[in-house]
Amino acid sequence: MKSRVSPSSCITNVLNLFVIAGIVLVSASGCASSPVVITKAPPQIKTKIFDKGMRPPEVRNEEHNDCANTNWRYGFTPELAFTLNSRKRVVEGEQVSIKITKVKIGLTLEITMWLPEKASQDVIEHEKGHAAICLDNYKQAEKLASEVAMPFVNKEIVAVGPDFQTTLKELRTQVTQEMGRKYREETVDKANITSGLYDQMTVKEHAAADVNQRVADAELEYTRIWPTIKAKRDEEERLLKQRFGSKAAQGEKVRNSTESETSAAPTGASTSSP
Repeated sequence: MKSRVSPSSCITNVLNLFVIAGIVLVSASGCASSPVVITKAPPQIKTKIFDKGMRPPEVRNEEHNDCANTNWRYGFTPELAFTLNSRKRVVEGEQVSIKITKVKIGLTLEITMWLPEKASQDVIEHEKGHAAICLDNYKQAEKLASEVAMPFVNKEIVAVGPDFQTTLKELRTQVTQEMGRKYREETVDKANITSGLYDQMTVKEHAAADVNQRVADAELEYTRIWPTIKAKRDEEERLLKQRFGSKAAQGEKVRNSTESETSAAPTGASTSSP
């Protein structure tokens, strides 16, 4: 979405990042502990001041050169333990089958509020509203991560590649990308949409006294519109799977059209007050 500046004030250009990194751990032995282990780090919130016309590259935008910004970054790092079911030579190279036995996931949230040197209290409180939205999402992070990981425990995953190590990497990619996609949907995507609603509700007035109520209103509106957005996304995914179904059945690689590589590759979107 293209960022725009309010005629009355330059308030928020939001850069939202989602980082997913996958690490594969091979394990042939059983374990009595829980098959899904979530480690959630406390959220990190920073406030930084920039001089007019001297904004850092990561938040610089010609249309928002004098505006306040709130950047958030959700981290999702899964580690997979698995047993090797089978491996065999095929025409394409090697087919490998594994069963996931355990998933460990590390979660983080970093929020940075960039403020102009002489930001008013209303502007500061407005940016705190964006941070509050991200923090509210993060409260459910452990539950969400567990929910996206559990369906993969004891699941058999098959992939075909030119050699054993490359195929193992492809298996990791399949699993971590699917986990990450679902987690992102309920964290960074939710924060993006809710923050956009929050900006729309505060475009005419950014009074500090109204921030908490506007945050609550935006979160409530998100719950109202999300089922429609979700239904549209599910239909798009169904059509995608339908289109590539025959290739997937043959064990060929079918990638989600919005995925990124698992090696700490960020993706994101931006939202601002209209």
